[in-house]
Amino acid sequence: MSACIYQEIATLLQNGESAVLCTILRASGSIPRREGKMLVREDGSFRGTVGGGELENRVLQAAQAALQSGKAETLHYSMTDPARGDPGLCGGQLEVYVEPLFPPPQALIIGGGHVGKATARLARWMGFRVLLSDDRPEFCTPEQNPDADAFYPTAMQNLPQQIALGRQTYIILTTRGADVDIAGLPALLQSK
Repeated sequence: MSACIYQEIATLLQNGESAVLCTILRASGSIPRREGKMLVREDGSFRGTVGGGELENRVLQAAQAALQSGKAETLHYSMTDPARGDPGLCGGQLEVYVEPLFPPPQALIIGGGHVGKATARLARWMGFRVLLSDDRPEFCTPEQNPDADAFYPTAMQNLPQQIALGRQTYIILTTRGADVDIAGLPALLQSK
């Protein structure tokens, strides 16, 4: 199961998506699971388990919080007294490490003219994965913009359907005019 989770992590990050890996670190006494990993995606869906029930529900909530804060955390659970707020009555204790995983930063440069080309060069030098878009196909090619890693020859408003735009995506507009920006910005502003 762990190998599948790690393969899925690699795929998610490669696609520009974030996730959270939740791992049981320590367990003592009677608990639902002694070992376990759970991968929680941004949409709340998950693979694997850390024990089920209320314990897993709390870990899922912590995973969503970790996506927002960007910080890893070790959670401590006692499974002895639900009246005191414990997530179960098994009698044991466990620790779960909640680790947010983010893709490498990417610069989405919209506009492949001379300013976009120079911006792509600078973004690559700074270590960004460079995505280039222009609604003019002749400006959105490896020949015209050799520093870009991926090309999206489409209108700006179509980009959210083609690219995972998340907290690690920096959008830079170098278009040919305000009318292009006005038509495309609303779709980008509705993305994550």
